[in-house]
Amino acid sequence: MSNRFEPDAKFVDRLEWQLASEFRRRDRLKPAPGRIAVPRSIAALGLAAGVLLLGVAATKAADLIKDSWRKKIEVARLETEVKIKTAFLELKKETADEIEKRFSLGLISEDAVLTAKLGVERSASDLEKSTLELEEVRASGETPRDELYAPLVGGRDFVSERLEVEKKVLNLDLDLCRARIERTLRQRVDAGVLPKSALDGFQASLAVQEAAIADIENRLTLRKKFLAGEISAAELEVQTRMSAAEKDLREAQSSIETIRPHLEDLRAKEAAGLVTSDEVKGMQLSLDFAQAKADLAVQQIEILKQIK
Repeated sequence: MSNRFEPDAKFVDRLEWQLASEFRRRDRLKPAPGRIAVPRSIAALGLAAGVLLLGVAATKAADLIKDSWRKKIEVARLETEVKIKTAFLELKKETADEIEKRFSLGLISEDAVLTAKLGVERSASDLEKSTLELEEVRASGETPRDELYAPLVGGRDFVSERLEVEKKVLNLDLDLCRARIERTLRQRVDAGVLPKSALDGFQASLAVQEAAIADIENRLTLRKKFLAGEISAAELEVQTRMSAAEKDLREAQSSIETIRPHLEDLRAKEAAGLVTSDEVKGMQLSLDFAQAKADLAVQQIEILKQIK
C-alpha cells in the first residue's frame, strides 16, 4: 500500500482527541424518556466507524508513544546533557595533558597528575551514564528506570550497565585514595604534623567507600537473579532493602569507632583548657548521629528478617 494512506502522527493525535470528544458528547446526548431514539442502522454504522477508527489508532499506538512530546523533551534534555559533558570531558583531557607536561618538567608533583587523571575518568564515566540514559529513552520512550526489578529494554539491561559505571567510579576514587592520600597522610602523621586521628578518619572513609562498592556488587547479583527468574520482585525488594540497611549499619559502626576515641581525646583537652566545650559538643553530636543511624539500620534489619 502507498505510504500516502498511512496516517501520520499529527493525524492520529487529532483522531484520538476527536474520538474522546465524540464519546463524551454521546454520553451527554443519550435519548431521554419520550424523545425519539436514533435508528439502529445509524447507530450500528456509527459504532462500526468508531471501531474502525479505534483500530487505526491502536495500530499506531507505538508511534504515538515514540513521537510523544514527553519523549521529545526528555531526549532533547539528555542530548544537551551529553553535548555539555562531552565538551567538559575534552576540557578535562586538555587540562590533564597540560598538567602532565608540567610534571615532566618538574614543576608540579605527581599527586596533581593523579588527581587530573581521576578527573578525566570521572567525567568519562559521567558522560557514559548520560549516554546510557539517552539510549534507554530512545528505545523505550520512557524516563530511565534504575529499580532492580525494571524490565529489559530492547533486550538490554540498562540498570546493570549504569551500576557498573557507578562501581567503576567508586573503584577509581578508592584507588586514588590508597595511592596518594593515604601515603601523604602517613607521612604527615609520622612527622607529627597531623594527629593519628586524621589517619583513623581516613581509614573510616575508605571503609565507607568499600561498603558502597560491596553494595553495588550485591545489587548486581540480585539483578541477575531477578532476570533469571530466581527471585520475585517482592523478594528482590526485601533483599535490596536488607542490603542497604546492612551497608548503613557498617558505615555507622565505622563512624562510631572513629569518632569515639576522638571524642575522648577532645574531652581530655577540654579539661586541660586546650579546646572549647563547643568542639566537644560538636563531636558528641556527630557520635549521636552515627549511633542513631546504626540503631535505625538494626531496626530495619530486624523488621525485614520477620518477612516470610
